[in-house]
Amino acid sequence: MSKSKNTITPKPNQELITEQSLSIIEEKLSRGLTLSEILSEEVGGKPLYPFSLMKFHYFLKKNPEIETRIKEARQLGIQTLIDKLLGIFNHQEIENPNQILWIREKTSFIKWLAGKVTDLYSDNKVQNIKQDTSLNISWSDGSQIKEIEGIVDEIEQQPPKD
Repeated sequence: MSKSKNTITPKPNQELITEQSLSIIEEKLSRGLTLSEILSEEVGGKPLYPFSLMKFHYFLKKNPEIETRIKEARQLGIQTLIDKLLGIFNHQEIENPNQILWIREKTSFIKWLAGKVTDLYSDNKVQNIKQDTSLNISWSDGSQIKEIEGIVDEIEQQPPKD
């Protein structure tokens, strides 16, 4: 019997994403696009990025510095969406009542999302309260020990109540 050959070839040790691609993703997130929209983009019928959304999230867990950059870009994206909504409210006349309801729903969702993603629009802001958390321990000089022993003796000498 002959030994079988190893048919599994190791993948080359390459980075999942280049710095240029990461900058483009950050820029698109800052414009208000979602990560799933960005990663599903295609050019000529081929995916623009050679990884899935799940692989990208796994990559972010392994690289906290890049994850922080993506979170900051998402926060900027929420601010961009809020600015766009403010522009609609300030400058656009809407005649169709259905459009008004749709914009109101979008506004409610973005307000809810903004409170979750960034503290800038949150009702429950984290408050930094400075507290003295030190614990002071001091030892008695022994003058109160006799007084305590006297109280304990009185309690022990009392007859039990029936």
